[in-house]
Amino acid sequence: MKTGIINRFFIKKHNKGAVTVEYAVIFPVVVICILILIYIGMLFYQQCMMQSAVNRYVRSLAHLWGYNPDNVDYEAGISKKETYLDEELYWHLFADTQKRAKKATESVRNELMAKSIIRPKAGFDVQVTCSNVIISKKIGINARAVYPLPFRKIFELLGSSGYVTIEAYGETSISDPPEFIRNTDYLLQIYEESGAKKLVLEKLEPLADVLRRLTDFMK
Repeated sequence: MKTGIINRFFIKKHNKGAVTVEYAVIFPVVVICILILIYIGMLFYQQCMMQSAVNRYVRSLAHLWGYNPDNVDYEAGISKKETYLDEELYWHLFADTQKRAKKATESVRNELMAKSIIRPKAGFDVQVTCSNVIISKKIGINARAVYPLPFRKIFELLGSSGYVTIEAYGETSISDPPEFIRNTDYLLQIYEESGAKKLVLEKLEPLADVLRRLTDFMK
């Protein structure tokens, strides 16, 4: 009887010790997993924040592209009536693209740094581009940042760089309705005077005839 009690006593002590060892092994793993999930959530926040800032600034830059960049705040927009007098003459031909791009780049970078909860490895790389697309101009803003992964050394041992790159890109056309109308009208004039319109109508005549017959049948 005493032997059975002693055996149960030692078994309980042994089980208690085994549970303690398992807890000591599992607990750090659980903590690490939780920290990694929190860090991933922070990276998702950074992605959303960067994309939101890029979208907002590219729209603002497109609307204010024709104004003197020295007197325009690309974040706040036009807040004074005097700013409307700063629209530059012949900005379509002589706009200082580099100057506008530099100011927009600084504004975007400052906002990203102010709202970030994780500091990137080497700051934010912001690029502003302006391109012609025949009848209009397009403005594009690209923001890029590199962040270290948690437990980076482990990832490096596995062959990874230990860093993750996040990018955000926004693009829109410059807001200039008069210029768009003039360019469109010019293209239509070339389309008609070059003979392309007549050629297209000849090629589409069989299709137009089928559509007329179908319309008559449906009546």
